[in-house]
Amino acid sequence: MKKIRFLLLLAVFCSLALPKAKVYSAAPSPYDLIAAVNNLRAGLGLSPLEIDGSLMAAAQNQSDYLGSNYGTNSPTWDQGHIGAGGTYARDRAVAAGYPLAAGMNVVENWAGGNNSTPLSDIIYSYWSDSTHMNTMTTADGVAVGAGITEGDGYVYYILDVAVKYGSGGSSGGGVPSTIPTTAVTAQVALVQVATPNADGKIIHTVKLGQALWSISAAYDIPVDQLIAMNGLSKNAVIFEGQELLIQAAYTPTPSPTATLTPRPPTRTPIPQQTAQPVATVQEQGKGNGDAKSILNMDRKTMGLALILICGIGLALMIIGTASKDKKPPKQDL
Repeated sequence: MKKIRFLLLLAVFCSLALPKAKVYSAAPSPYDLIAAVNNLRAGLGLSPLEIDGSLMAAAQNQSDYLGSNYGTNSPTWDQGHIGAGGTYARDRAVAAGYPLAAGMNVVENWAGGNNSTPLSDIIYSYWSDSTHMNTMTTADGVAVGAGITEGDGYVYYILDVAVKYGSGGSSGGGVPSTIPTTAVTAQVALVQVATPNADGKIIHTVKLGQALWSISAAYDIPVDQLIAMNGLSKNAVIFEGQELLIQAAYTPTPSPTATLTPRPPTRTPIPQQTAQPVATVQEQGKGNGDAKSILNMDRKTMGLALILICGIGLALMIIGTASKDKKPPKQDL
């Protein structure tokens, strides 16, 4: 009995003393990534991308290269697209045997994150900007390949899409493959637009499963504008409950003040004057002479009348005196 107890204690001590190995959750497979992308395309009414063996090899080589050269120190955006020997996605696809014809190209998305990052975050957050979203949703996409590499809990994702411009998604050849039935799909949450505030400001509260690209599509604004308005980085990850500014408040435009201008007084019309003839100096002189003649004539007549009156009066006085002298004196009785 004592031996059993001793062995149990020894086992417990050894288990505590031994270093614990890090346990990581399993990363999704390249087929899971492709299935999620095709699910996104289906939601937009686009045909699924056909898996091509050459593109699968090229994408896996690139994810392995990033894992071995950068590890948990994620490269810059440009460095993530550069492979061994300075090659790019197009070069690696051709080297892997993809028949890249005239008018075709290979576009690529890459991302890096810890293995606890959901695949939906890679597609709907890390790749939510217009450039990465166009890689996954181009109508001219004809084939796809993916690669995923995990190391020390850090995972690199590569998605290569062959594009035949103007094809509308018709097949461009290559080695076809099939999607395993174990592939998982990512769900896209519908975006219900928010009601503007009284000042015109619009704030959207992020719901589970929503991404920058789906929010920008619902409000009909570019993803880059949404990122800039909210001060986000290009590959920002949004979370449930986060508030995003969709439209700033309106800036009221000051109304011009009406200034009353007094009306000028109504002018009284002046009647037109008719020129009157003016007598000349000679005519004035002639008129004055006639007046003087009349005045002089009146004076003469008046003089004669006065003389005549005086004469008559004198005659009457003389006659009266003479009559008195002829009467006989009265006699006294």
